[in-house]
Parts: sequence; C-alpha cells; structure tokens
Amino acid sequence: MLTLSQLKLTIKEKGEHKRSPNYKRLSPKVKKAVDDLFGMMAKQPQKVLTTFPKIVRDVSKKYRVQSKDIETYFEKETGLTI
Repeated sequence: MLTLSQLKLTIKEKGEHKRSPNYKRLSPKVKKAVDDLFGMMAKQPQKVLTTFPKIVRDVSKKYRVQSKDIETYFEKETGLTI
C-alpha cells in the first residue's frame, strides 16, 4: 500500500511526472488519464490514500483505459505495489 509520505517523495512539483521515461512510454489515452489523476489528487491532497483507488477507477472509465495500465505506471514510477 502506498503511504502519503512515499507518494510525496515521488511528486516533486506540478507536471514533473511528464518528464519521466515511464510516462513518455504510455499511450496518449493513458497519458491523459494519468494527468487527470494527478489533477484530482492535487485537489484533495489530504485524502490521497483513501480516494486513490476510486480515482483510478473513475479516471479509467472516463478515458476508457484499463485501470491496470494506470496502476502499472504508478508501480514502475514509485517502485511500490498499489
């Protein structure tokens, strides 16, 4: 499970996730989904841990991508299992 302090260490500043090699390998649809997910997490930083799974489901439905693709991105990016 991802802790808040571990998540904060992986996110340095807004839009920094777009510079990573893992992000650049994503399909355009998944990139949009990840961008939207980061935006939603920024709106409620105090509730990231409790709402993260729901946000992933909502974003995957909205952009018609597999939630597994988003989870795999975060696993590769953070080195943590979600």
